[in-house]
Amino acid sequence: MIDLLLIHGTVITMDPDRRIVSDGAIAINEGRIVDVGITAKLTSKYEAKKVIDCSHQCILPGLIDVHGHGGHSMFKTIAMENIDFWMPIMTNTYKHFVTDDFWYYEGKLSSLERLKAGVTTGVSVLGSMPRSDDPIFAINHAKAYAEVGVREVVCTGPCNPPWPHSFSRWVDGKRVVKEVTYEEVLKGAEAVIEALNHANEDRTRAFITPFVIVTSVDPSNPTAPDRLYGLSDHDLYQAKRIREIARKYDTRIHSDAFGGMIHLAIQDRENALLGPDVHLQHCRGISFDEARILAETGTNVSASPGFGQVNARTPITELLEMGATVAISTDGTSPSTSFDMFQAMRKTQFVHQAALRDYYYLPPGKLLEMITIDAAKCIGWDDEIGSLEIGKKADVITVNLHQPHLTPEFMHVHRLVFQAVANDVEHVIVDGKLIMESREVQTVHESTILNEANEEASSTIERAGLEKYMKPTKYFWGHARAYVDERRYDERENDPEMRKGE
Repeated sequence: MIDLLLIHGTVITMDPDRRIVSDGAIAINEGRIVDVGITAKLTSKYEAKKVIDCSHQCILPGLIDVHGHGGHSMFKTIAMENIDFWMPIMTNTYKHFVTDDFWYYEGKLSSLERLKAGVTTGVSVLGSMPRSDDPIFAINHAKAYAEVGVREVVCTGPCNPPWPHSFSRWVDGKRVVKEVTYEEVLKGAEAVIEALNHANEDRTRAFITPFVIVTSVDPSNPTAPDRLYGLSDHDLYQAKRIREIARKYDTRIHSDAFGGMIHLAIQDRENALLGPDVHLQHCRGISFDEARILAETGTNVSASPGFGQVNARTPITELLEMGATVAISTDGTSPSTSFDMFQAMRKTQFVHQAALRDYYYLPPGKLLEMITIDAAKCIGWDDEIGSLEIGKKADVITVNLHQPHLTPEFMHVHRLVFQAVANDVEHVIVDGKLIMESREVQTVHESTILNEANEEASSTIERAGLEKYMKPTKYFWGHARAYVDERRYDERENDPEMRKGE
């Protein structure tokens, strides 16, 4: 007798043949898929401890969000009125005003949102820039994901120079500031990898994650060619140390990159943070030459849709045509994005069709590949997840089509890509375990998580003085354009060196 049998659904396998099975079924036992086929055949072949009737539902692989941020779920929309200062505001908050417990409560909220959106595997970079001065943050975050039941790739590593860097811990309600060296944050990242990589029966993995692959240029935007002066000593040292850590623990490298960085990185042939074991997020504004380097080195790429794509596009279509593996990510959930992968698909298609002035780019099937099997390839997990195939891990979701916006029930991939939203996900199975049934979470008490998150977020906002960034301006209502008309962010006020005595 097998553990679980899903019957009478439309199975979108994402297997190499991209089979779609009408009146299909999935047989699951001991955490793995043991059969995929027509319902009549599987029901005659297997008896199951539990049978779920998936009539009027699509059955597909769990969605994979290859880049998001741990911490952000507590700060949704904060500082959107001051978007130019959003990164330093959030970075200062993560470095100096969050408690150890914050990461646990945020992890619960983050994993719960992903679960209810059908995301069975989520990548979490800890903070706006990764924070690794102590492993407790990542350990608490991973603990939360494990309790909810969602797979997590925890990403942590060094942020950018200068070093040493000031970080704070909160002990008995008091802030303790410490100067931390670059070597200390590398040791912290190693401790995270030792503790978490392949933990929780391999539902948790840990990647080494420098903030960007080249630290001597603009870390959040493309750099003009006449400002690419070559790799700094720190760039070279960081690449060498990151490579050493990846080899030591047999783990992968995850980082951000923008235009100009790839041109510089490839100059360090021995330790360049490029290649099949590397996954780079964003890659906005890269040149054609840089796109070719990514494709030729087998570097994995992901991009999220957003306004930044208007000013400096990720050349997704060009990378795909060169043979690169490219995934869609949410980069969620702050300041204004959710973990809804269905929305991310549609936004990605719109951005690139508009940029290229061509309606025919990024067809629905390719978009669905980019959040399932291609996403699994990006994070080096396609041998186990990303498609519904015999022998693979049973990470499965169903989407309820028996709703006005998803009826009539034909052209199923089109229906998912163009009309579905996160709330249409009905059942979620991870590692063969049913963790959401008929939208009811089975592993944790949802209301408790939401109440705890509200309480922790409120105390963090007060501690960090973020209330001023939550107030609308006088242009909020009735105006076509917003202005702030006040100085909310002061660099001296938010400089940790200025605030050590707090």
